[in-house]
Amino acid sequence: MLQSQPSHDNVAKKYNYSASCGKKVACPSRPRLSASHSNLATMPSSPTTAAPSSSATVNILDLASAAVACTVTASRSIRNIADKKNTRLKHDGSFVTDADFAAQGVIVQALQSVSPDIRIVGEESPEEMASHIGEHTVMDDFVLQRTRREIRLRYNNRNGNVEDTCTPPLAPRPLGVKDETEENNTDGGDDEQPIDYSTKDPPDVTVDASRVSVFVDPLDGTSSYARGDTEVVSILIAIILDNIPWFGVVGKPFGYRSRTQILDTGCVAIYGGPIIKGVFIAGGDAVLKRERSNSVEDPPRAVISSSRSQGIVHDFCVHLGSKGLIHPDPMHISGAGEKSLRLILQQENEGLWFFPKSGTSLWDVAASDALLRALGGKLTDKSGNEMDYSKTREESENINGVVACIDAELHAECIRLFNEEGDWSSRR
Repeated sequence: MLQSQPSHDNVAKKYNYSASCGKKVACPSRPRLSASHSNLATMPSSPTTAAPSSSATVNILDLASAAVACTVTASRSIRNIADKKNTRLKHDGSFVTDADFAAQGVIVQALQSVSPDIRIVGEESPEEMASHIGEHTVMDDFVLQRTRREIRLRYNNRNGNVEDTCTPPLAPRPLGVKDETEENNTDGGDDEQPIDYSTKDPPDVTVDASRVSVFVDPLDGTSSYARGDTEVVSILIAIILDNIPWFGVVGKPFGYRSRTQILDTGCVAIYGGPIIKGVFIAGGDAVLKRERSNSVEDPPRAVISSSRSQGIVHDFCVHLGSKGLIHPDPMHISGAGEKSLRLILQQENEGLWFFPKSGTSLWDVAASDALLRALGGKLTDKSGNEMDYSKTREESENINGVVACIDAELHAECIRLFNEEGDWSSRR
């Protein structure tokens, strides 16, 4: 059953976020929606739990576009502050830098430019973030317009029924240089204003804003960033509709393992979710799920933090390895976003993130939840329960841990063994 969303008015008053302030892909005309299509505007929910209706609406594709495009501007802030990051401790003992607040300011402003009425839950407090908002928070309109085009190409081709014919709009090229299709996508006139793509969208992508939440981790991997280890740094943004992760973005401000960068910006973004029925590298190829191998010579790998190299996390992964479900030696990876991205890309056959205790929050997992759903994976707590994204910022800690897997069957077996075999569930 879907959880009811908290009152938007109460959240707005509490957080002050919702106050007004290479490969060819499809280049299609919009396909006709069939009766079997998911209808965002009428997604089934219990009459007793449905969010109240309001006059404010939001276009989910526009919101998704802003979520991807703002990672470029946020990445620029993170890179610019890298040498003077002003690292300090928060009340909970975790590290924070000026880059965390500046990046969240960029992201929140970008999302609110689409709709000031959506609920935004961010890792950093609104009060501290507000003091770090500056001129760098302005989102690059050129990047945004290209992103809007690319997101709609993915959406229109989500059922694979349109022939691939054009280069992804965010494919690497110098900023400001138009391609042939973009030259034709203007309203005409001296100003060459870009077409409002939303006018061609089906009505079901516009929904009541009270049904939408966005979870933001502006700089995941802060402790690594503070040490100068930039590879694991991620930007995490997730769009939640009716308590279900519908679209997620994992941004990599410093690039990522030779993956396609956005234009010539130096940053990489991986985005997707149920709304576009897939996962993609921005400006590049689709991410394809690796077929599960039953070979004992090539089992999936678990990813855990190096700080968890002893104790229940390590021991249970070794137990799974003894049963042939995963490789017996887990990989030590820092950062929640980096761990999840390893599962999604499967570059080294990573398949499981097992962490059955508190220590992460909803903004750490929401984007990955959306991406895994699109690839047939699964993310839950240690008991197999889905995350409750209706919670407030103060309630956002995942006290029952996280179990994420690229393969739903492997996920189910991990949950079963943890809860039914031995005393694993009682250990800490």
